[in-house]
Amino acid sequence: MTKASARGKYDRTQTAEQRTEERLEKLLDAATTVFAERGYANTRVDDIVEATGMSRRTLYQLFESVDAILTEVYERAVRISFTTLVQGIMTVSDPIERIEAAMQTWFDLIASNPAAATVVFDVYRHAGPTQAAKYELNTARYSMLLLEAANAAFAAKRLGRAPDETTVYVLIKGIEAVGVRALQRGEHAQLPALAPQMAKLIIEAFR
Repeated sequence: MTKASARGKYDRTQTAEQRTEERLEKLLDAATTVFAERGYANTRVDDIVEATGMSRRTLYQLFESVDAILTEVYERAVRISFTTLVQGIMTVSDPIERIEAAMQTWFDLIASNPAAATVVFDVYRHAGPTQAAKYELNTARYSMLLLEAANAAFAAKRLGRAPDETTVYVLIKGIEAVGVRALQRGEHAQLPALAPQMAKLIIEAFR
């Protein structure tokens, strides 16, 4: 028996804020799985309560509704993926390799976090018009990140045509569709191997 389990339900060496953060992360992890498996319309508070092992009272201390939980699940997943993507490409100096690194990081993220990816690319965006609008806003953020990388490659004379926002957006949506299809087919583990091919599509679009 560990020291933490010997003390009871939680480690009393933690601060109240640390315990709250721990409960929050546990709830969001469980809710991510529930939403991915059941979808938004079929998820109830009791489903998340059962998955977390929390009481309804504890859950409602953290969130007021299933909608609020879904929003935080989505926003956490986007924060993590965007930060990881930025960090992944910022360590690469060559502009073409930066595009390749972006695709590799993105597909690696989907492959290693299929439940979160399902919530982001499928569940959340279909939960309502507000969610769809926020989803499109975040898609634009990813598009701009790729556009910056492509512009850097053009400035370095590694591309023959100046990248434009519309073409990059179309490429992003197409690559997204490849990821969604893989998730729906249960083939997400194969995505990392497709990353070089996706990067080539982007690069060749501006040759």
